[in-house]
Amino acid sequence: MKFAAKLALIICLFSACSLRADTFIEPEVFIGQKLEVFGLAGIPWESEYSHGEERSRAWMDALHHAYEKVLSLPLMEGKLVRHVMQTNAALKERLGLVLMSAPKFFQQADASGLIRCRVELPLTGKLSVRSALYLAAMRPQPLQPLSFLASWSVGLNIDEKAPAPPFKRVIVDLRSFTYEPSLFPRFFDPSGMLIFQESMVPSGERFSRPAVRYESDIRLARAGLKDEETMTISAHISKLALRDISIEHTDVDVFARFCRELIRNPLQDREIVVVFNPQVLRPRGRLAKAEPKAETEEKSK
Repeated sequence: MKFAAKLALIICLFSACSLRADTFIEPEVFIGQKLEVFGLAGIPWESEYSHGEERSRAWMDALHHAYEKVLSLPLMEGKLVRHVMQTNAALKERLGLVLMSAPKFFQQADASGLIRCRVELPLTGKLSVRSALYLAAMRPQPLQPLSFLASWSVGLNIDEKAPAPPFKRVIVDLRSFTYEPSLFPRFFDPSGMLIFQESMVPSGERFSRPAVRYESDIRLARAGLKDEETMTISAHISKLALRDISIEHTDVDVFARFCRELIRNPLQDREIVVVFNPQVLRPRGRLAKAEPKAETEEKSK
């Protein structure tokens, strides 16, 4: 009976951890473009132990926590990273390469004998979480449907002869909306046609720098450029899709031409900055308990 009780407790704990991983989100991770985790090791109850072996254990513990956090990251609307793990056999291998090559920093053992290891996992770059996920999960394989690459963007009408906008940075201000950042955000026009997603950028230069980044301060979004080199785009977020961005009709044309130039020449100094409020997130938790209906006077009689 004791063993069964312990087993039930362990299952409940793992279930709670899985539920938390599915709903947990850290907006600061997307602003800093890196995932930071810590690992612990050490044998404080023994007088002698291998310092190098315990450092390796602390590193492996940090990698374990990093992998669990990567699984809980939002990939795009409707999908977490854990949802695409089975779409391509190479995904785990490439993600493992990113984990093994992530910078690691060790701290000296404290008075208790514990050794700490800090691992910084980059979200963007040539060898990062986003590059591994795109190459293994978002790139269509032969005889597989284009489930991750939105093909309905062909319905977007853009004048091919229209010049590209002169500004270098588009700022999408979403501070007044409930918005959740993701690794591959999508931008739509009012009719539902896809305007831009980073998967549209040619593969040769796709991860030289991020095409979309996040900020929580509007001043940081405008920093480093003159007023005429930036443009603030009007957009809104649907309550049914908190990770997709809908561009307002008045700014669709200029935003589409900006994205077209970003796709054609990704090495230019052009980028999209999404400004959001990390404190305004989707309410999570249990549903409110329904209140019993008051009986009418006829029923009471």
